[in-house]
Amino acid sequence: MPTIKDVARLAGVSYTTVSHVINGTRPVAEDTRDRVEKAIKELGYRQNMIARGLRKGESMTIGVVSHSSSDAYFSEVLHGIQERAWESGYSVYISYTDITEACVACMEEGDFDFFERRERDILEGLINRNIQGLILNSIQNDQALTSFVSNADLPCVLFQRHIPGKTHDIFKCKDAQGTQEAMNYLLSLGHRRIALMEGYGYESHSVKYRKEVWKHSLAKAGIDVDPDLLCDGRYDSTTAYELTSALLSMEDRPTAIIYYSDTMAMAGIRAAADMGIHIPAELSIIGYDNLLIDEVMIPRLTSVNQMSAHIGREMMERLIERIENPSLPQKIQEYPQNLVIRESTGAAPQEENKK
Repeated sequence: MPTIKDVARLAGVSYTTVSHVINGTRPVAEDTRDRVEKAIKELGYRQNMIARGLRKGESMTIGVVSHSSSDAYFSEVLHGIQERAWESGYSVYISYTDITEACVACMEEGDFDFFERRERDILEGLINRNIQGLILNSIQNDQALTSFVSNADLPCVLFQRHIPGKTHDIFKCKDAQGTQEAMNYLLSLGHRRIALMEGYGYESHSVKYRKEVWKHSLAKAGIDVDPDLLCDGRYDSTTAYELTSALLSMEDRPTAIIYYSDTMAMAGIRAAADMGIHIPAELSIIGYDNLLIDEVMIPRLTSVNQMSAHIGREMMERLIERIENPSLPQKIQEYPQNLVIRESTGAAPQEENKK
C-alpha cells in the first residue's frame, strides 16, 4: 500500500507538503498541488483516516438517525449526506427507528412512545461511539426533541423540524409553497373534489403547512372543505392503498388526490388501477418527493420536488463547518419546492363521466 512518503517522492515535494494538500492546512501553489494530486491518483494512495483521527483525537464519524429504513425520500437525502461526508474523510453511522406498518397499530393503541424510546436509545448508542456530529430526522415529540438538542454536547443538524434554541442548525423545505403550487395546478385543471392524504407530524414539522394550504386553497376557490376527503396514510403504502380504495368508493369520489409522499401516491395509483379507474382521465394524482422512480412509473408521477440529495449535501457541509467551529451562529436554511408535472395529472373529468 502506497504511503504519504511515496506520494511525496513521486511528486518531488516534502511529505509535509503532501499533508497540507490533503488536509487543507496551509495554502499550496497550484502547480505543486497539481503534481501532488496527480501522484495520489497514479499511486492509488488513500489516507488512513483512522490514524488521522487518533492523532487529532477525533473519530472522523458522524451519526445519522431517521425514522424508517424504507423511507425512499430520506434515502435520497442520505445519498447527498454520504457523498459530502466521504469527500472530507468522514464515515457515517446510520440508524433507523424503523417505523413500519407496526407503527399504525402502536399509535392506535397509544404506544407511539415505543418509537421515541427506541430513538433515544439509538442516540445514546451513537454518542457513546464518540461521533463528532449528528443529523437527525427525528420521530421524538417536540418537548423531548427540544430537551435533547438543548443538552446535546455535539454539533447537531435537524431535518424538517423547527425546534427553538440556538445550539443546533435547521434545514427544512418550504412545504407551504410546494403544496400551493400543487393546489393551484389542480384547481386550474378544473378539479373541485381534491382529497389530501397526509402523514403524521408534530407541530414543529414543516409538513404541517401542507394541510393548512390545502384547506385555505379550497376556501379561497369557494369550495367547501369536505372532512371526508382528508385521511392519514401514515406514510405507509398498505394504509395508503386501503384509504385510496375507500376514497374512490365514495358516491361523490374525488377527482384528484395529493399525497404527502410518493410512496403513498404509488400505492394510490395501484388502488385506482385495481378498481379500473383511469389516470389521469378519471383521477389525477400528485405525490410529494420527486423520487427518481417517478420517471419510470406507469403513469409517470407528477410530484413536488424537495431537492433531496442537494439538501443532504448541504446539511453535511454545515455539520462539517460546525464540527470545525462550534461557535458558529445558528443557521436556519429553507428550500423552495417546485411541482414537476408528468402523466398522472390531467383535466378534471366531466360530471357525466364520473361514476
